[in-house]
Amino acid sequence: MNQHHHEETGSAPVLPWSRRGFMGFSGLALCDLLARQSCRASDSGTSPGSSKLEPHFPARAKRMIFILLDGGLSQVDSYDYKPRLQEEHGKPLPASIRSPRFTFAQRGHIIGSPFQWTQWGESGWWASNLFPKVNGGWIDKLCFLHSLHHENEDHITAMSMLNTGVPREVRPALGNWLLYGLSSDNGNLPGYVDLTPKDGRTSPTGFLPSSFAGAPILKPSRKGEALKWDNLTAGFGAQREHLDFIRDVNEEHDPLLAELRNRELAFRMQSVAPDIMDLQKESQATRDLYGIGGDHTDEFGRTLLLARRFAESGVRFVTATHSTSRYGNLWDQHAGLEKGHRGNAQAVDQPIAALLHDLEARGLLEDTLVLCGSEFGRTPSREIFDGQMGRSDDGRDHNPHGFTMWMCGGGTRGGYHHGATDDYGYHAVKDRVSIHDLHATILHLLGIDHERLTFHHSGRDYRLTDVFGKVVKEIVS
Repeated sequence: MNQHHHEETGSAPVLPWSRRGFMGFSGLALCDLLARQSCRASDSGTSPGSSKLEPHFPARAKRMIFILLDGGLSQVDSYDYKPRLQEEHGKPLPASIRSPRFTFAQRGHIIGSPFQWTQWGESGWWASNLFPKVNGGWIDKLCFLHSLHHENEDHITAMSMLNTGVPREVRPALGNWLLYGLSSDNGNLPGYVDLTPKDGRTSPTGFLPSSFAGAPILKPSRKGEALKWDNLTAGFGAQREHLDFIRDVNEEHDPLLAELRNRELAFRMQSVAPDIMDLQKESQATRDLYGIGGDHTDEFGRTLLLARRFAESGVRFVTATHSTSRYGNLWDQHAGLEKGHRGNAQAVDQPIAALLHDLEARGLLEDTLVLCGSEFGRTPSREIFDGQMGRSDDGRDHNPHGFTMWMCGGGTRGGYHHGATDDYGYHAVKDRVSIHDLHATILHLLGIDHERLTFHHSGRDYRLTDVFGKVVKEIVS
């Protein structure tokens, strides 16, 4: 595949039968073929109608699982060791630390981390005791990016930036682009599955056709019921909303074809998805490994076991969002930092370690890229405010100017630490990595040249990384 470049315009195929006859099952199957012809043909010689596209170059990873810790994991309380915070606890931040343009509350004095920091693994890397199972078994195999940064201070724009590369416009997300560029490895499943999305559904695909949407799977109940597929319609909610959406899709994407492709996929999924989502088919040892049935770990353990099952079944991109907790407002601890972060970590530490172990034991980790992190980090200083959240004595504000995420498997360099923040963990200062760089690197690991994965819309070619982005080659093994 030399280039993914889909034209914005083009005549729809002429159908030699009635609309009613076309809606039968055979018409759906033919429509799926026609949609692939019009939406997936490339200039590499891939035959029209092929559901599998070849990468630009040999891929290190075949699939990706993105573990999203919604709200803002504090880098200075997890993996970005800053002993100066302990030494200067209670003092004001020095004037040399540039203040951001926007804050949610008045910035107060420096607060040291309330967590114990020790050296882990053969590398002796300093990390807190927030994630003992991940650190104890995996820290020498993780690849850390300590210098991520962007300029979006609030959750909505930061999350949009992380997923789509832009803060405010409705654009395709990383999963949409990967599905557009590589398709699924299983014709009976969507190429992009969104596990336990925060708002119960996956975001729109922007200017990409709806056939590249993610399929959301809803949260289990507090009673431990099974995860539920959202209407089995490849990414849409109630039928009325589904039809209204299709009606409003840009005409150049041929909404009839997109709608019928989604319905055909939904039909095929009904015979496959229930089997994948039946976690009782796993051994008790595997369910115990993920913490299913545990007081803290049951919900996210189910989520990540399902992530492994979908990835193993050929789904190209899986997101698993941790956004529900009995311990406070997600990972967004403006107050109650120690209690909130500790409780959230107890919910995810064992399941994440289990996922990595399970993927490795099954021979999948080598070509599965796992990414874990938040939309931003936290500040090294406390906030000062009185209000609905109470008096803050141990909370940290949002900090997109320097934060940490880690990768594992999928051709990444295990035990490597890239970039650094300043002495207080506020700003990325060494080997800085933008979100565009992160996206370019992810695409590279999956065999895609980020400059060649384009979609023609409104008179110009768009790409996930816009006109920016460079591959962080240092992290590639």
